[in-house]
Amino acid sequence: MLRAIFGEPPRQDSGLLLEANEAIRGYLRTVTRTKKGAAPTPQERRYAIWCQSFLRALDEMEQSQYAAARYGERVKTAFVDRMEREELDDYHRHLYYYNNALIRLFAVLDKLGHFMNERLALKTEKIKSRFSYFTVLRNMHQHKLFTDLEEKLYELKTSYKEPLTRLRNQRNMEIHTINADLLDDLMKAEEAKYGERPSSETEDVRGNLADLEQGCDMAFRSVTTVFRYLVR
Repeated sequence: MLRAIFGEPPRQDSGLLLEANEAIRGYLRTVTRTKKGAAPTPQERRYAIWCQSFLRALDEMEQSQYAAARYGERVKTAFVDRMEREELDDYHRHLYYYNNALIRLFAVLDKLGHFMNERLALKTEKIKSRFSYFTVLRNMHQHKLFTDLEEKLYELKTSYKEPLTRLRNQRNMEIHTINADLLDDLMKAEEAKYGERPSSETEDVRGNLADLEQGCDMAFRSVTTVFRYLVR
């Protein structure tokens, strides 16, 4: 969808995204396959809806990541107030899609955690009523639940720990602290009141995109691991 913005053809799924989608569809086939004349059970229909939701969520995450990277390629200037209008617009578009991808990345992981909690009856809600994917993993690790699956997911979490930590901090700032646009407006108001303000340096576009790519890879691999486990 978003590739049309850049005059490109629709995406052809490949790599980790393709593997994740195939794993989800493989599980979807098992919950929609019914005996002759029998309708799917309410639980089977529920899991089928989960699968469709995952397919959409991964698509939206990847598309946002892609758009963030494409606009990020166009940002060359280190300071915002030294940008020409076109580059400034591209920088703002990059930030929009980057933050969107960031939020969607952790939404995918949390969706996976809630799905695992229900499908595997992990009862994580008894530990914490509002829990994340990482809470689910901690529950599995501490109580030795589905250890073969937990070890694979824990290894993925550990392998991507550094970029994920940076991404989680950025996600939390985006959601819970002052909005960047509002902060910019406040700084402009201060400038008008007290005089010229210092140059505003851009975000670390290249570093952020590298972390985002790692985070999305971790999400794709985690989804693939869970859904393949369920159809063993």
